[in-house]
Amino acid sequence: MAMHRTLTDNLLTCSICMDVFDDPCTLVCYHTFCRKCVVSYTETRPEAISAKSLLCPFCRKMTKVANSNRPVEEWAQEVKPSFLIQGLMDSFAPCSQGTNNCNLCDDDGEATLATSWCSDCDVSLCGGCLKAHVRNPASRHHDVSDLSRDVKVKKRRKPMCKEHPDQRIQFCCKECKKLQCQSCCILYHRKCESIVSLESVLPKMQNTLQTVKQKLETDLATSNTRLAKKEAKCTEINENKSSLQSQVRSATHTAIDLIKKKERQLLEQIDDVTEKQIGQMKGDIKREEMARQMIRQHSELLGRALESESDVVICEMYLWSESEEAATVCVPESGMEDVSGGKACFIHDRHLMCEELNDLHLGVVDIIVGDVFDSTSTAVLYDTVDIQAEDDKKKPNALDVAVFVVDNTDTIVVTDCDNKCVKSFYKRNKKSCQSKLGVQSAPRCIAKLNNNKMAVTLHGTKEIIIVEVKPELVLQSSISTRKGYYGLTSLTPTTLAAGSGDPPCVDILDMTGNVLRTLDPVTDGESLASAPWFLSTTRQGNILVSYLGYAHRVLCLTPHGDVVFRYHPTQQWPFFAGITETNTGHILVIDYNAQCVIQLSASGTFVREVLTSRDGITSPYGLYLSESQHLYVIDDDCVKIYSFTGNT
Repeated sequence: MAMHRTLTDNLLTCSICMDVFDDPCTLVCYHTFCRKCVVSYTETRPEAISAKSLLCPFCRKMTKVANSNRPVEEWAQEVKPSFLIQGLMDSFAPCSQGTNNCNLCDDDGEATLATSWCSDCDVSLCGGCLKAHVRNPASRHHDVSDLSRDVKVKKRRKPMCKEHPDQRIQFCCKECKKLQCQSCCILYHRKCESIVSLESVLPKMQNTLQTVKQKLETDLATSNTRLAKKEAKCTEINENKSSLQSQVRSATHTAIDLIKKKERQLLEQIDDVTEKQIGQMKGDIKREEMARQMIRQHSELLGRALESESDVVICEMYLWSESEEAATVCVPESGMEDVSGGKACFIHDRHLMCEELNDLHLGVVDIIVGDVFDSTSTAVLYDTVDIQAEDDKKKPNALDVAVFVVDNTDTIVVTDCDNKCVKSFYKRNKKSCQSKLGVQSAPRCIAKLNNNKMAVTLHGTKEIIIVEVKPELVLQSSISTRKGYYGLTSLTPTTLAAGSGDPPCVDILDMTGNVLRTLDPVTDGESLASAPWFLSTTRQGNILVSYLGYAHRVLCLTPHGDVVFRYHPTQQWPFFAGITETNTGHILVIDYNAQCVIQLSASGTFVREVLTSRDGITSPYGLYLSESQHLYVIDDDCVKIYSFTGNT
């Protein structure tokens, strides 16, 4: 019995779970643990996972796994236990073959079949010894397990003090949060007032651990659900990849077909022009040959007349040479000396053609994510950018904002009305940088043309300037217009929509400033346009307009002037400003008077307030929604960036 206890305590117990080995495995350092224990420990060590090895908790030595492509929980299956440990397990472990006899009877030299196991005494008991064990007051309350059924019983090892190895840990000091034996209590915790027995706090500890375990299991289930969704999303993305590639190739083939069609038209035109030129030249050649033959014949007649030395013949030929008939032979037809007949040529501007191809609008690759502006999402202030420039003479008065991604760097661009400039703010080498472009009059609104180019309205000088974002701001060109415009948005790569206050209307412009169409719809006898200061383009190509002045409404128009919807709250006096559309068709618009950003449905009905003064909004004006679904809001002299949480 003593040998049995010594072997199980010193050699057959896992130092991680403190129980008798369950399916032991021996690492290369010759330390042995339960397979589940060493796998669980390895899963908590990232360095072991990256090294594809099992990590020993004692000596930290790595045991290389041969088949590392298998799951981590299967790594330990490749590691065998040492023959010594396995032999001891077979001979002395509880409930193993050869340990079915009562340990107390074995000590007396008798072989009696054991029916119970006392984990406190670490012995197996027969029926008679069990009765004596229960009658003994010292062992009456021990933990005894029935061995009559085929049940595997694990040994529960009593914790021993590290400083006093011969004493069990029986007490817990709540003040020091340490476990100790009786000697430790006397030596080190005499002044501590909150020393309780370990048995009294074990139930609470177990309940706490059970609660933590349940929470971890819940978190694990949630993580598994999220992981399954993400894996399904990866599959969906891969499946969508081929579809997107087919669409891009289809758009490219369409463009190539158009180019080839234009090529055929030009080649056919060259064939027609060339055929006409060759036909004309062949007629001219035939006439030239006939004239040459007549000239040769008359030349021969004159030669024979001169050779005859006959005065009569010479006189007759002379009179003929002075006649009109001879003149028609000697003088070529008009235009015969111009043998080129004109030259066809192909006139093209290679540089302009390259620019057109670079700006060729095949389409865009966009990421459509779930609507972050659903009813469950909440706003979180992500960042704040101060738009005060170093050389500003006045406090910034920003009206509009846009964001460009240049060289993988987010560049925030704002129009500063009072300082008559356009500003950009970005980071380079982890340092905050800014650029400033001075203009002739107060800049108003921004229309994003492509990834690094924008148009800006200058109402005072009746101009629209084209600015390149590098991310430094560079003025490219200026477009003169007949009116002073406020709002501006890009409809197509070659057309803009601009809002005018005098007269109040929305004009469709080409890139040279010519008015292609004027939108001023009238419904129920009331003009819908008053002061269209902010415009935006929807995914369907319609125009969103937020009006100031007496209208105080949000309007959605088609490019031909038809009204899609209008939003006009009746219970308040709004002051609408910046407006944009989300990736799911919802509309965000600023109400300056109410100090909020409101959300409208795709049909123009009120949904909710997305941002309010509770979110830090005080003086909102312009706004911009980035592709990453961050909302940029101009608020007084800064740009506030919001992200949204709560959606899954």
